[in-house]
Amino acid sequence: MIILHIASINFDPFSGVCVVMPQYLLEQEKLGHQVALYNSKDSKTDAPVYQIPHMDNFDIDKMPEPFNRPDLVVFQECYRKEHLGVGKQLEKKGIPYIIIPHGELRKEAQKEKRLKKAAANLLLFNRFTDKALALQCLSKEEYDATDFGKKKFIATNGVAMPQKRKTEFSGTGLKMLYIGRLDAHVKGLDILLEAVRKCLDLLKSNSVTLDIYGPDYAGRYAHMEELISSLGVGEVVTLHHEIVGEDKVNKLLESDIFVQTSRHEGMPGGILEALSYGLPCLVSRGTNLGEKIRDNGCGWMAENDADSVAESIRRVIEEKDTLGDKSVKASAFVADNYSWNVIMKETIASYQKLLEENNASGLQK
Repeated sequence: MIILHIASINFDPFSGVCVVMPQYLLEQEKLGHQVALYNSKDSKTDAPVYQIPHMDNFDIDKMPEPFNRPDLVVFQECYRKEHLGVGKQLEKKGIPYIIIPHGELRKEAQKEKRLKKAAANLLLFNRFTDKALALQCLSKEEYDATDFGKKKFIATNGVAMPQKRKTEFSGTGLKMLYIGRLDAHVKGLDILLEAVRKCLDLLKSNSVTLDIYGPDYAGRYAHMEELISSLGVGEVVTLHHEIVGEDKVNKLLESDIFVQTSRHEGMPGGILEALSYGLPCLVSRGTNLGEKIRDNGCGWMAENDADSVAESIRRVIEEKDTLGDKSVKASAFVADNYSWNVIMKETIASYQKLLEENNASGLQK
């Protein structure tokens, strides 16, 4: 199969799309497919994938062969104006495409800036989604919460299984960790900090700390500093700038619990990565992984409110002696269900089925 991936991104290590997309190409190449990436922003990834040079004005006919007539085009994200003109060209040429909205089209996400999104959908993006072969949802939860009147299917993200794994936990106290974007609303960091406030005395008496790592973007770091100060949780919460590479791996292995309390997600790569290292996780239902983590003994799930998160933190403290068992189950769960080898075979099978159905439909017409 000839697959052209199209994105409009800067390669930010804290963006799930930026981290996952090169891996998509690498894994699809491993399965014998011809794959290329075109980024409508003049930015390149260091990953060893085939990248088509940026054009000031995209023209599918000027793509290098065979990507001027791919079997399938995969758009990463929906709300990119740059995608609209490309979509019209593909429609005109009869080239099928799918869209991976990465949670953008979930009902919860549509409620944010509701009037602005309703206008954008009506004027610009409804045609783009309507002409797509299908929407690719990254979890059952995203599938259930996405209602755009379009055919949709589930094909999730994966994770590369690391050589290292968590083997020891803190003898005294607990080290909780969050690594990701400092988007207080979407990532539910305001919920997490309010939960910490609610059980602050318990955390202090049990030597529990929370480290938060993330990049400073659009004033979010300062906003997090204000939240920590206003809630009075600075004794146990420490805010840090971004951490990547080996430093990130070491911090994961040094910690006892990974925490993420997002209001909504597509498929959170940070949680999958933490689980792959054997780090038990405390997550919200909005992450789309909560029930699986709870049911497979990999950690704890809270609802998307501070009281529930606070109660889950209390349970973590009470069940500290189960961390070793949860660690083993965490890495096994990811290896069995979310390793790239497993995920990409299922994804390609879904793509082939969609193309076969589309071709059959065309013949019937």
